[in-house]
Amino acid sequence: MSPSANGLAHGLPFLPLAQAMRLTLTPEKFTPGQQVLGILSTVAYFDGPLGHLLLFKGGENFRFFLKGRAEFVVPGGTAAGAYVVNLAGAGHSPIRTTRPAAAFPTTSHPDLLAYTSIDNKATWQLASISAADFAAGTVTVTLPANTTHVVVYHTTGNGEFELRILRPLGSDTSRAKLFGSALRSIHETDQSNTRSAPTFGGEGREYPLPPQFRLELAARTTTPIVFDQYAQHELSLPVFDTPVRVLDAAQLNAQAELKLRGGTL
Repeated sequence: MSPSANGLAHGLPFLPLAQAMRLTLTPEKFTPGQQVLGILSTVAYFDGPLGHLLLFKGGENFRFFLKGRAEFVVPGGTAAGAYVVNLAGAGHSPIRTTRPAAAFPTTSHPDLLAYTSIDNKATWQLASISAADFAAGTVTVTLPANTTHVVVYHTTGNGEFELRILRPLGSDTSRAKLFGSALRSIHETDQSNTRSAPTFGGEGREYPLPPQFRLELAARTTTPIVFDQYAQHELSLPVFDTPVRVLDAAQLNAQAELKLRGGTL
């Protein structure tokens, strides 16, 4: 099931329609999942598109930074200006990553983003962060007048995660873990360095994502991880993408399952 294989020539259950192309999966390509706090559950997922065979190569580097979401009610009568949000006090674990960051005050820190609402969460506006103490878990946000709520998205060290592929229809037998780690560990890693950056699966292995197989991002954490237009997660997962005509879907799925379980064709 290599990216360059020819289905007819090699007796495979698909026919490649073009050469495999490099593709990067980024956050906007994922669908939000139904996270259950404290249980390993789906945060977001990507379903293999019809007419395409995607392939992850074991040993390839990828980038991975997720932000947790923490929402707070601002007491009535709070004055505009500096307002300290206690993330640690609410059970969250903000992480300072190795990514370059502008000095405070800023609205574009890679590890922290704040939004405020003056209309009880009907709309949100990006807010400036004037200071942060990652050790203490506090963030100082500049509030406009009449703020009712504030949300802070923060690169989180709370819990653990898995990147995994599974076969549709709820089959557990095809589940394959591409990567798993504590969120703190991966977020404190220098991912710009190829020697320390995380890598998919086992060196030399291939992990196919046929049509309708699911790439799932699961996490066990007490911090909500929301895939929305505000979080600005950094996710860059390289794959090979081959347009294909499926000749035998059942055989393709069976062969993909075998590969995901560590077998060879």
